[in-house]
Amino acid sequence: MKIQAVAERGYPLQFPENTMSSFQAAIDLNFSHTKMEVHLTKDDIPVVMRDMTIDRVTSGRGEINQFTYAELLKFTINHDERIPTLAEVIHLTKGKIITAIEIKQSGFYYGLEEKVYDLLRQHQAMEDVFIISENHHSLARLRILSKQIKLGLLTDKPDTHDFFLLKELDASYYMLTFDFQAMQKLDLAVLKRMNIQPIVGTIQTIEEMKFMQNYPEVLVSTTELEKFQAICYPETIVDWKKVGI
Repeated sequence: MKIQAVAERGYPLQFPENTMSSFQAAIDLNFSHTKMEVHLTKDDIPVVMRDMTIDRVTSGRGEINQFTYAELLKFTINHDERIPTLAEVIHLTKGKIITAIEIKQSGFYYGLEEKVYDLLRQHQAMEDVFIISENHHSLARLRILSKQIKLGLLTDKPDTHDFFLLKELDASYYMLTFDFQAMQKLDLAVLKRMNIQPIVGTIQTIEEMKFMQNYPEVLVSTTELEKFQAICYPETIVDWKKVGI
């Protein structure tokens, strides 16, 4: 049985975030979706990393767009892993887990949208992914590139203007930051009529997980994969000793 939820950056509580081992863990736990962030190197290689700098999670320092990918390979994550390319991650996840690719576009990366789209097309992965972003211009560029690619709007707080943007972009997903009150105000009926899948995250606590069980039509995003499995999909637990909640 697939666990219908988004494994945020793989399984970062057990493995380094946005690494091959982290995404493999999400696949092994049978989650339906995962999510990652993408940046562009100096030599135009899309790489998977949450921040625009490598300072927090690698042995190096500096902004991603100041390094070629060959230079980035010199730095390690947790001693034995390296920053993966988007192509490597797609090769791993294709056909196994639906992947949400967040475009981290803040004006630094010329042609990032085109590079990501071309890569997905070359790997025949269009059915296995969707692209989300806070940047409306990035999403608009992607829609110009392709009518088939699945897009999603990412936002901290829902706004009535968002529904106009979702329609204009012909979006398939709407991802929101979790908030109890905002969740109760979210017009799920309108999203259903628009054929848009809502996603809420990041859900971490048992209270939040139990609350979201009242909204089975909403995908949740979490880094607490095994906790979520134990609360929402207890029938899939094989070894309860490993869960630890």
